[in-house]
Amino acid sequence: MKSAITAEIEHPEVRYDRRTIGLHWITALLVALLWGIAEIIDLFPRGAPKIAVRSVHISLGVLLAVVLVRRLLWRVGSGQRLPPVHGGLLGLATRIVHVALYAALVVVVALGLVNAWARGDSIFSLFTIPKLLPGQSSLKPTIENFHKVGANALVILALVHALAGLFHRYILRDSVLQRMLLRRQS
Repeated sequence: MKSAITAEIEHPEVRYDRRTIGLHWITALLVALLWGIAEIIDLFPRGAPKIAVRSVHISLGVLLAVVLVRRLLWRVGSGQRLPPVHGGLLGLATRIVHVALYAALVVVVALGLVNAWARGDSIFSLFTIPKLLPGQSSLKPTIENFHKVGANALVILALVHALAGLFHRYILRDSVLQRMLLRRQS
């Protein structure tokens, strides 16, 4: 006999479509990688090693920007919408956290791009991103700090989001987490 959760998640209407799920997990992976790289970047010596690590960070940040734009366009257009599992305060909290996650993603990605221009980075020593305002040396640390604070806030929100998924699965025993997992092929 199947549990209520198992029976509920086998119906396609209570799962997100494959593209939505894929974009969600690619975003999560990129955010985790970018944050992890940012946390260790200062361990690398100046010169080629640091340029390489920063170049990977910037390249992945650009990829995150592309994924984010694709994700937002998909969500506004063809992306599947599911009915909320819970109403009331829990439903409101869910909507607030999702909006905050999207807003934080947009802000952190935008600040990351501006940060690269403020610094004037070299990408794999192949080409240089020109400085946005060369005469404004105080701009670089300010933007860098906003980017770092925003990224930390994004990671905290993402952790709360992940913990909420686990709370739904193991405490509330509903199908919220399964909605965002790919179904195993039989």
